[in-house]
Amino acid sequence: MANIVCNTLEAFRQRRGLSQRMLSESAGITRQAVGLIESGRMQPSVGIALGLARALGASVEDLFGAAADSEPHARVARATIGGRVVTYALDEDHLAIEPGASPVPNVFLGGCDLSVGLLSRHALTRSRDMRVLWLTMTNRAALEALARGDLHAAVVHDTARSDDAEPLNEFVRFEVATTEAGWLVGNGNPLGLGGAADISRKQARFVNRPAGAGARRLLDSELRRTKTDSRRIVGYERELSGQLDAGRAVAQGFADAAIGLASVARVFDLDFVPLREERCALLVPAAALQTPEIRTLLDALRSAPFRRDLEALKSYDVTRTGEKIA
Repeated sequence: MANIVCNTLEAFRQRRGLSQRMLSESAGITRQAVGLIESGRMQPSVGIALGLARALGASVEDLFGAAADSEPHARVARATIGGRVVTYALDEDHLAIEPGASPVPNVFLGGCDLSVGLLSRHALTRSRDMRVLWLTMTNRAALEALARGDLHAAVVHDTARSDDAEPLNEFVRFEVATTEAGWLVGNGNPLGLGGAADISRKQARFVNRPAGAGARRLLDSELRRTKTDSRRIVGYERELSGQLDAGRAVAQGFADAAIGLASVARVFDLDFVPLREERCALLVPAAALQTPEIRTLLDALRSAPFRRDLEALKSYDVTRTGEKIA
């Protein structure tokens, strides 16, 4: 991993004609930090990675995305799904929920919504015979992984309108909640941003989500609706993998706006400009409905404590939580 981080960051810096000191000043970190990162002796935090990406006009994935795959001692988790052994490398974007030392089976639950982590925790409290791993991934990635048999279940947005994967008739859907998606802007909305046209006109710094994310699809829809050229959005090409990453970027001042969920705005005390209501649904393979893993997830989804905790976030409507979606 060290060599890849070193070669990638150093190569980008040299292509831009920057010294380590020039890059450090632009990114708002010390020259020593740049040297340590390039030598592989320091892993950048999310904030530092965003600052470096912004200074170099690159995405975080361009600079550091290959590192996790090449880590020779990376933590991995394995699970048996449909008779197949599936393995995931665990990094800061794949969150183990209450990992324990006991050798219990893993359950892989994919998605990017905050409710995934909450559901994982509640499932764990109902059964100590399994360990739930929240694997953060976009809608498209979660649907494709579920179709391949690489997840036990997935939580995705707007499945009724999704064209991101194979037909959904092999899966059974259960409502998690409805929520709102919209613009995440700084506390107090200091730039007075109200939509795509404002972001373009005011040259606000934007941070995007990857292709396949519901937020990316919503952004592109808004750009088409308002006839806004994506090339006029500063940072359209700057992608962050997770909802929380995008919210954190705005909260820490590395970006002025992003597309995200109302729950993310609440987590980071951001202002929120709603665009549309979205349904959040749990998808499970029809053939797996009676397995212990899925029965535990469904019991947790329908439990009063889960509904109460989700409602406490004050950005989810739990009126129909747990109901089967026709």
